[in-house]
Amino acid sequence: MAEQGPVSAGSRAGSEPRLGGLLGAGLLSAFLFGGSGFVAALAPLSLVSPLPLAIQRLQGGLASAWLAAALAAALLAAASVPAAALVFLLVLALPALLLAEALARGRGLLRGCGWAFLALCAQVAGGLVIAPLAMAARVLEPIERLRSEALLAELGRGGMPPERLAEFKDQVGLLHDALAVVYPAAWVIAAAVLVAANAALLRLYLLRRDPGWLEDGEFERVRFPLPLVMAFVVAGAAVALPLARPAAYNVLLVVAFFFALQGLAVTGFFARRLAAPPLLRALALVLVLANPWAPQLLALVGLFDNWFDFRRWAEPPSGQRTPSGPAA
Repeated sequence: MAEQGPVSAGSRAGSEPRLGGLLGAGLLSAFLFGGSGFVAALAPLSLVSPLPLAIQRLQGGLASAWLAAALAAALLAAASVPAAALVFLLVLALPALLLAEALARGRGLLRGCGWAFLALCAQVAGGLVIAPLAMAARVLEPIERLRSEALLAELGRGGMPPERLAEFKDQVGLLHDALAVVYPAAWVIAAAVLVAANAALLRLYLLRRDPGWLEDGEFERVRFPLPLVMAFVVAGAAVALPLARPAAYNVLLVVAFFFALQGLAVTGFFARRLAAPPLLRALALVLVLANPWAPQLLALVGLFDNWFDFRRWAEPPSGQRTPSGPAA
């Protein structure tokens, strides 16, 4: 077990749970998640709806956080269909509370990301076993709308030339055919993105309010184990076998995504060490991500980082290293 970091204001508050904080966290989470049911433009807020629960876990303890989650779910069930409350609890509240639980136990936010991702993967696996057609339809639904006759007719009335319209239809058809094969990988990647978004929001909040919970630079040290490289090589070879090809494509897509995360960690490691103001360093990182080839380039960087360990070239010699400063 990792050593507990310095005692923070949040850890001191954890021994004094407050009813007002519990009610406020539950009400705010329910509002953020359910607001899209009344105003469609508020839909992105549903992604940040579990953040008050994670903060309540750190400030008020485990019991109060789960009570706040139950309150939010009850409000959602009363205001809409009960299925929405179940989705909120399993897909959003559970991963966020696991992130906060890892922090509260001194395991670090990165370990919490692993716990939350495994919980979501278990749900995805259960869905793929119980209702694979429904899981596929959920992924393909936006693509079906893109190639619907109504949309194509609207594009035609909008002035799109017939040859461009035919090209658009062909491209959407190719995307549909690809997603029909790799929709399991799409669900796994979506789970990882959801966990990363929650972790980033929680980290941003704690950096401003209570940085004592965080470990300095833990995400910059991300390096996945060597068996992931072996899985990438085996899946690449399995593409040549027609029977194994669908599974191989799914494995390749998931593994490439994780290598892209490792490449992003390498990029963040170097960006943080630029001799420039923080805003300029953040801008440099945004420019890298804005590149249309960024996913492929980051995946290659992450893959080759397993052999070349790019980050060691930016580390000072052991005799010149200084203790790390506060989390940035």
